[in-house]
Amino acid sequence: MSTQSADDAAVLVERTAGLTAVLGAFVMVSTAVFTITDTLGIHNVVVGALVALLASVHAYRTGEQRSPSVVLAAVLTLLGIWIAAAPYVIDSSQTLAVGINGLAGVFIAILSLVGIYGSVRTSSAGAASA
Repeated sequence: MSTQSADDAAVLVERTAGLTAVLGAFVMVSTAVFTITDTLGIHNVVVGALVALLASVHAYRTGEQRSPSVVLAAVLTLLGIWIAAAPYVIDSSQTLAVGINGLAGVFIAILSLVGIYGSVRTSSAGAASA
């Protein structure tokens, strides 16, 4: 794999991590904007902030010419799946909250899976050039 391909994969990881951070922030503020109450509201603030923080760290690490972390992308994938499933597990009856969490969680999981793909491409390119 060429250096250009490794650079493209790193940019892919950085951009998907950035978009994931934005979605995490959206989940966090959705509690106040859409008046999501009770346990799901607290959940969205905490888990949304965690996703935003981890995704920001992932984007920063990649942007600083360090190899992207497959582990961070995998954790973000699991958090995305959890965000989508949380309204059902927590038993929230708020239809809007179920939709917000479902869509945001699915997008977070998909972006993080793309980040895993880019991380693997970047690390395999680094191993091939060494």
